[in-house]
Amino acid sequence: MSSPSGFGAAMEGLLRQAQEQQRRLADLQRQRAELRVTGESPDGLVRVTLDGDMKVGDIELNARAMRLDSFSLAEAMQAAIDAAYAAFEERQREMLGEMLGDSEMVRRAQDGTLTPEDWFRQFGVDVSDPTRNLRR
Repeated sequence: MSSPSGFGAAMEGLLRQAQEQQRRLADLQRQRAELRVTGESPDGLVRVTLDGDMKVGDIELNARAMRLDSFSLAEAMQAAIDAAYAAFEERQREMLGEMLGDSEMVRRAQDGTLTPEDWFRQFGVDVSDPTRNLRR
């Protein structure tokens, strides 16, 4: 049978790990909120900037864009917006990879197959058996 102090130490360790994960998540959320990415149309006539909420912030039109017909201008704008969203997703993937430190973990997080158990296991915590350190 384990001592109450062993249980307390194990719980304290789990709490420290949870707090570290919470700090990392807060850092990721802060970085995402500060994120700014730009996309450009293939012809370079339109540039669009997205903010951390994935909202279009700035739209820059090259003076030559004014010579385009409305259909071509709309296509160029859509291409720039699509490029900005792709850049946002890529940067977000990089940020998540930096946090997780494992490209396989990033892929699984993105496709929704990463379980909480797998997440904690990466940091040496086996949540499937919370009493494992209490038994000797």
